[in-house]
Amino acid sequence: MVRKVLAVGAHPDDVELGLGGTIARHRDEGDEVFVLVLSRGEKGVGDATIGLAGLSEREKLEIKGRIREKETKNALKILGIKEDYVKVLGFPDSGIQATEETLGKVSQLVKDVSPDIVYTHFPRDLHSDHVSTSIITIHAGRKVKNLIFYESPSTCTNFSPNFFINISDYIAKKLEALRMHETQKDKPYMERDAILSKARFRGFQAGVLYAEAFVAYRIVY
Repeated sequence: MVRKVLAVGAHPDDVELGLGGTIARHRDEGDEVFVLVLSRGEKGVGDATIGLAGLSEREKLEIKGRIREKETKNALKILGIKEDYVKVLGFPDSGIQATEETLGKVSQLVKDVSPDIVYTHFPRDLHSDHVSTSIITIHAGRKVKNLIFYESPSTCTNFSPNFFINISDYIAKKLEALRMHETQKDKPYMERDAILSKARFRGFQAGVLYAEAFVAYRIVY
């Protein structure tokens, strides 16, 4: 049975980091996968990274946002997601809030996609954008049967997974996808060893080689 899957992230690279292998597996199994990113992640790029001397702050943010949006679309393409299935809303990076506007836009997309499964951030997180995105998605996806939280590098340490997905056959594709995020390559959590170590630890917990870990908020499957 083909399932419809919606993965929601606050920034470009959140979805790839949290469930890149799972997305590749869903696509390999024939599922339809849609990705929603609430911001363009424009504040996650330093000026020196791409050489923006002489431009106004507004111009810099616009260029950075375009670059990061392109990076995530390139990464998701490697995981099997066509660009038409990726939606970037462009809310302010580090300023995502659970307002009537954000909830309305996310709710409309959930309604349009009518997913069987929704993945989003674990709500206990050190990044306020991740927390807001999780809250928004919980409300927007209140009628979805399967609502599942994934972990990010800033997820709080009380994240206690009760659900694992074996990504042993997809870890290479996850690594390849994350390499598309050129502007983020110097972040410690983007290092190959960091990604492999996390996946190996979760695999150990799940009894497989590599896995991604989740908290099932509501699951029927």
